[in-house]
Amino acid sequence: MKYFRVQRICCLLFLIFIGCTPVLAAYNLEVPADSWEEYRLQFKTYSKHLLASYDRAFIDDYEGAIREVSKAIELLPEEGIGYAERGKYYRVLNNTELANGDFNRSLLLFGKAIERYRPDGDKKNKKSANRKVDPMEAARLIATLRYQRGEAYFSFGHYRQAADDFAAACQGGNAISCSRVWEVKAIEKRGINWAPISALQYYDQQRIERSPQDVVRVWVRREDSQVVRDGNVPGKYIQQRYELNCSTRESRLLEGFSSSGNRQTDLQKKPESDFSKPFPGSAANKLLTMLCPRILLK
Repeated sequence: MKYFRVQRICCLLFLIFIGCTPVLAAYNLEVPADSWEEYRLQFKTYSKHLLASYDRAFIDDYEGAIREVSKAIELLPEEGIGYAERGKYYRVLNNTELANGDFNRSLLLFGKAIERYRPDGDKKNKKSANRKVDPMEAARLIATLRYQRGEAYFSFGHYRQAADDFAAACQGGNAISCSRVWEVKAIEKRGINWAPISALQYYDQQRIERSPQDVVRVWVRREDSQVVRDGNVPGKYIQQRYELNCSTRESRLLEGFSSSGNRQTDLQKKPESDFSKPFPGSAANKLLTMLCPRILLK
């Protein structure tokens, strides 16, 4: 999670600091010069709310994250990234309807913004027909937008679309996107059943066991390093099987092993005797949020 947060911060800081001339008003090249200062200040506040939402999500406070990003959306409702982030948080909380609504809204806004920046992208709009746009800056912003849209696709498991956007953004000079291309390739090699929990941790969506006693068992994989440039999955990793008690919001480790090349070593052969409260931000705590039924936030 922290890794993804750093990526988002870099993206947001880029959007804030490019605001040296009125023509670069974040997503809208048609903002009049006299309103540029107001828009720039609004976008700074917008970014602060988004960053605050990442802090809340990092400690698994997804309700708090939704409150923060909703404030950002109220401030600038035509920015796609806010809807993408809120949709991701709703998805973690298993609120599929609201998650899909925000996801689709973000795709619509990203698409409109990308089209506005393309050469002659708004030919039918007489109001913008004579506008002057710096082609190089427009290209940079298209790359940033495609990176952001790629992250939205990635968060919702649409890896092929994410890979296309990351590749285009990388080609357009967005450095973060280049590493994301290899991460998508690694997911395909690892198996799409391994869904990301954080930058180095994944859980097996196909091996989730549920019992009538509000108990969930799930496998977690932790890798020792980031994906390298060729997209190969790191050779060293640890797999652990957790048991989650949804009623008490506690967990315990059942078994685990480490793997290096073709060699496997048992780390734990017997289950832990007692359940305990997992630490905020840990894999077990995130999985309790994601896999245990709860009252849906609206």
